[in-house]
Amino acid sequence: MNKDLLADAAPPAAACGKVYLVGAGPSDARVLTLKALAVLKEAQAVIYDALIGPDVLCMIPPKAQKIAAGKRAGRHSMKQDEINRLLVEKALEGKQTVRLKGGDPFLFGRGYEEIEALRHCQIPYEVVPGVPSVTAAAAYAGIPLTHRGMSASVHLLAGHRKQNEPLDIDFLALARSGGTCAFFMGMSVLPEIVQGCINAGMAPDMPAAVIEQGTSARQRVIISTLEQLEAQAARQKAGTPAIILIGKTAALGMQPAWREQLPLCGSCILVTRPAARSGALAKRLRMLGAQVLEVPAIRTQLLEQECRKELLEALAAIGEYQYLVFTSPAGVDYFFELLLKWNKDIRCIGSIRLAVIGSATGDALKKRGLMPELMPEHYNGEALGKLLNSSLKDGEKVLILRSAKGSPQLVTEILKGRKVQVKDIAIYDTVPSVLPDAQAVAGEEKNSSRQEGRMESVPDIRALAQNGCLDMVMLTSASSADGFVQMTRGLDYSGIHAVCIGRMTAQRAAFYGMQVHVCEQETIESMADAAVQLQRIGKICRKPDGF
Repeated sequence: MNKDLLADAAPPAAACGKVYLVGAGPSDARVLTLKALAVLKEAQAVIYDALIGPDVLCMIPPKAQKIAAGKRAGRHSMKQDEINRLLVEKALEGKQTVRLKGGDPFLFGRGYEEIEALRHCQIPYEVVPGVPSVTAAAAYAGIPLTHRGMSASVHLLAGHRKQNEPLDIDFLALARSGGTCAFFMGMSVLPEIVQGCINAGMAPDMPAAVIEQGTSARQRVIISTLEQLEAQAARQKAGTPAIILIGKTAALGMQPAWREQLPLCGSCILVTRPAARSGALAKRLRMLGAQVLEVPAIRTQLLEQECRKELLEALAAIGEYQYLVFTSPAGVDYFFELLLKWNKDIRCIGSIRLAVIGSATGDALKKRGLMPELMPEHYNGEALGKLLNSSLKDGEKVLILRSAKGSPQLVTEILKGRKVQVKDIAIYDTVPSVLPDAQAVAGEEKNSSRQEGRMESVPDIRALAQNGCLDMVMLTSASSADGFVQMTRGLDYSGIHAVCIGRMTAQRAAFYGMQVHVCEQETIESMADAAVQLQRIGKICRKPDGF
């Protein structure tokens, strides 16, 4: 540790923040420990490594300061001493700071060097262990690291070396052990690893494997023999990050792994719904095997002042209305929020009949002890309007509470050829999410994306799409299509597969040039089914040779 960099650090004050060294595990966010997730949710500053999975980055609180430390083999955007100093600075600012590290902080992670810096400056800290990438990647590949009668030990080794120096590995000891050898960061010295093992007496036909991008949607497993591993990896253009396994158990990876049986294995899907609404869809997609990125392209905001006078007048005359209509769960939530703010009892709506656009909106009412009486077979504004039209008598009145961007077809269909009155009040609006900037790398204050005025997320969704790492985008409204485009401004959308709920959403996505796939029904379940169908017919997940 370079203590000179920390020499001018002020002594910690009573309000000093705490630093958590958190192991983020491998790429898959579902392998994040409960403690890591709890600490991350409370973070005010997060300093994260380059190997953190994009779905883990999505879990960083929107208001937290995000700083990319960015370390990768041969590409260090921030030196270790700078990272140490940054941890101290953020703690002295009073922030609860998370140092988010791939795998486990104490397994080839230089975590103890960061602890030394914190101790030197009397900064309180805590270490949160993470699932090592080698155990997770091997498990996802169906390769046991130990197996009775095949391997009784595991040897974890760092494959990198200092410039112009040989690998500091006792290959003779490894050969004598007869266990499984797992090499981290070893792709750049794969020829030396292979030759070192063979020279030490390992059989040339010893099973060996490379697991690339373990647990991610782009995980790739190359099974070979020790003698042929280098040639196989070169032929299939294996890249980093990767784990190299050498030992008898590697041969067990020839059988299809459990993960490969899941229908959405190998797909990376972006869910653009507002944060409060994305959970059910994301959970269902993950259960089907997808890597899911929850990055809201839109958010909702209450229009309390704009609707106050009109809505209070309508509630005062609620006895004159035959139906109260909700077109989204958000509308239900905001309505009850307004009643609470205005000190109104739910009984102020009397015995009015309730109509909803679909089952999710109906469920939002049921949670509050209210049962909807009208719900169309097809969950869209046009179908709801037609149903209300057929249920109303001339002279009757309807009160609609919805988004400012609600479909005009709802009101058009209600009024079609009828003498009825409609009070349509916007109680909330849907707007594009203003996403935090991902670039606070190595203290840089300017970058090309800022100069273009483009919004950027952590992770950078635009970069993922450009690199072919984003297979599908889930769009539940025309607004979410608009928000996605604002989030990824300048992207070529012709390669984006958009799974859309409803005709208007599909039309908006098609307007931007996306490949549109419309769900059979306007439900979360149908969206997941459409994703599975796309995967099954091979329209997405373009895997490189050797997958």
